[in-house]
Amino acid sequence: MTGNCALCGDAATLIKSHFMSAALYQELLDPSGPIKQMIVLKKDKTHQSGEQFVMPLLCQPCEVLFQQGGENWTLANRFRSDGSFPLREMLRRATPVEVRQDGSKIYEAQKVSGLDVQQLIYFGASLFWRAGIADWKVKFADAPKIDLDPKLMDELQQYLLGKRAFPSRASIFVVLDETVAPFRAMWSPRKQGERPELRYSLYIPGLIFELGVDLAPELRDYSISEPTEKIVLSDLVYAYVGAIGSALTESSAVSTSLKKHLPPAQNGR
Repeated sequence: MTGNCALCGDAATLIKSHFMSAALYQELLDPSGPIKQMIVLKKDKTHQSGEQFVMPLLCQPCEVLFQQGGENWTLANRFRSDGSFPLREMLRRATPVEVRQDGSKIYEAQKVSGLDVQQLIYFGASLFWRAGIADWKVKFADAPKIDLDPKLMDELQQYLLGKRAFPSRASIFVVLDETVAPFRAMWSPRKQGERPELRYSLYIPGLIFELGVDLAPELRDYSISEPTEKIVLSDLVYAYVGAIGSALTESSAVSTSLKKHLPPAQNGR
């Protein structure tokens, strides 16, 4: 369809832009298992579905800008179902500047060989900007629009177009899962706190991205978008993601179409 590109504003042919990259959806499939599609877990119901969040949003040049600005690099270095996780290996070869009592390791990203800080910031910013544009919906799932204020949305838009620096009001945090096999799951940006400490987080396999808005200086210490460019490696990510999944599972009824493919132990819940 034709229309105005949501990023550059030009009238153009709009392509079907993904919210989360199609490559990430492939990581949620198990071709050798009994369930061939993704499992969509919501508070009320659990379904199987092959649908992906897409909408006519960007023109082709802006889609390429997103790919080259952060998507290609981040996805090439993420956790994969074969067990590889290049970004985590970069951190493991480096020396942390701090090890917290909970075992989390803090690194100065600019000192980690091979790590491209700007690509990670851009990738995270592009996802949070997309989440602030509209509600993303398919039959069995939705990613509700997040309530970023118009001024910040404009600043993020100009940053993504390469017309200004990353907004000073915003902070991007990146935390990697240190465990051997991170959860092969995703969630769209979810609000973690109200003002004055407004935060949103999203998860792709092995990586949590968080956006902070108008945070106090002391709350920005571990942000990759601050001058110190901190990035975190922690096995607490696995427990955190697992806890969110478990909480949803307790109240979620399994759909009939999915139930017949589950092993008896899971089928009976």
